[in-house]
Amino acid sequence: MSDSVAFRAYVSPEDHGRANFYALISRLFAAAPDQALLAAIASSPPLATDDNSEALPMAWSKLIAASTAMDEDAASEEFEKLFMGVGKAAVNLHASHHLTGFMMEQPLADVRSSLAQLGFVRIEVQTMVEDHFAALTEVMRLLIVGGQDVQPASLAEQRKFFTAHLEPWFEQCCSAVSKSS
Repeated sequence: MSDSVAFRAYVSPEDHGRANFYALISRLFAAAPDQALLAAIASSPPLATDDNSEALPMAWSKLIAASTAMDEDAASEEFEKLFMGVGKAAVNLHASHHLTGFMMEQPLADVRSSLAQLGFVRIEVQTMVEDHFAALTEVMRLLIVGGQDVQPASLAEQRKFFTAHLEPWFEQCCSAVSKSS
C-alpha cells in the first residue's frame, strides 16, 4: 500500500511577506476591519528598512497609527460611507467601473478568463464580483503562496496577472480612496 505524498513549492520569506500584504489589503477592502484586526495592526512593529522614508514603511506606519486611533464602530462607519453608501458608493472598487465607467464590462470578462486559465473556479456562494479590488488582491496572494490544490505561480505569471488586472486602474482607485477619506 502506498499513499501519495504532495510536496508544496518553496516560498521565500520575501514572497510570504508580499503575500501577507496582499492578504491584508484584500481583507481591508472586502469588509470593515473588526476590533481584532485593528488591534493586530496597531500592535505590529514598524517595517525594518535602511530608509524609513520609503513608501511602504511610511504607509505601514500610517496604517499602524490609524489602527491605533480607530475603533470598530468608526471603522465600520467609514467603510460603509466610502465603499457601500446609500444608492452609490463614494468609491467604487471594481476594475470595470474604473476602466469603462460601468459595472460588469469587459475587464470583468477578462479577469474571469484569466482565472479560468489559472485553474480558479468561482465559489457559488461568493457574492463579490471577481474584478473587485479585494478579490484581485486575494488572487495575487494565492499566485504568490498557493493554496489548497493551488501551487504558487511563477513570478512571470504573477506579473502578467498584476499587469493585466490591477496595474491599469489601482492607482486611480487608491487616489479616489485618499480623496474621499
